[in-house]
Amino acid sequence: MSSGNNRDRDIVALQKENARLQGELNRVNQERIEYLQNVSHQLVAPLNAIKWHIENLTAGRISVERAKKVLRSIYSQSTLAVHLTKNFALMSNLDADHALTALREPLQPVNLHQLLVNLADDFQPSGWDKGLNISVKDDTLKKAPEVLAMKPLISQAFSNIIENAVKYSDRNSDITINGSHTTAENTVTVTITNRGIPLKKDEVEKIFDRGYRTSEAKNLYPAGTGFGLYIAKRIVEIHEGKMIAYPDQMGRAVFRVVLSVRGLEGKARQREPKNSSTYRR
Repeated sequence: MSSGNNRDRDIVALQKENARLQGELNRVNQERIEYLQNVSHQLVAPLNAIKWHIENLTAGRISVERAKKVLRSIYSQSTLAVHLTKNFALMSNLDADHALTALREPLQPVNLHQLLVNLADDFQPSGWDKGLNISVKDDTLKKAPEVLAMKPLISQAFSNIIENAVKYSDRNSDITINGSHTTAENTVTVTITNRGIPLKKDEVEKIFDRGYRTSEAKNLYPAGTGFGLYIAKRIVEIHEGKMIAYPDQMGRAVFRVVLSVRGLEGKARQREPKNSSTYRR
């Protein structure tokens, strides 16, 4: 009799676990559908804008002075489209619990100062539309050593943070990028600071969750995916680094990334660039 009761309990437990797993699968599938819908919506918007601008340029319907602004907008919209496409391509890889050695990209020395200057230049046209100024403070970051990293991935991580700052910054404000080298730990720290939607203390961990968006973010950009910061943190963690966010004393949002200079040496395939001082991502 006891054996029968135990068997019944096991069956009930298995049924409950099966129902839980089925619910989890349904949630993930629904999340994927919503993500694809959001990505499609966000891709269509910049591509339509580019198409419309090109039609106006080729038809000769705008002045030379106006054409300069239109070209700037085309560059801005194409940057956003490429950025979104890269995030989409990364999702399938980063959803799995990958180790550094499982990724195809080789490690190489990365000049973070130059990388961040390039990214600031790429996103500045988007920032001009809101009167934003994106600047990299050269003093200490310029002196920092190169970091051994997977360059395309680490570039995407910083792209996501900067793009997030551009989206949610107040008009006519500054986005500031700073960095420093800590000799004792041999790490480089990068901070990206902006003033915009307040970063509440009870949200500083949630904002890195997959698909999480604050109510203020949803109101400002209803079609957002909530995957940008999740992807950024996953990339940093794959590099055995740390990424945190917090509000500073002036109410600005601060995103801090800490990366080891040579801590990944020997842990994955490595490629030395021909000229590390001149490459661009």
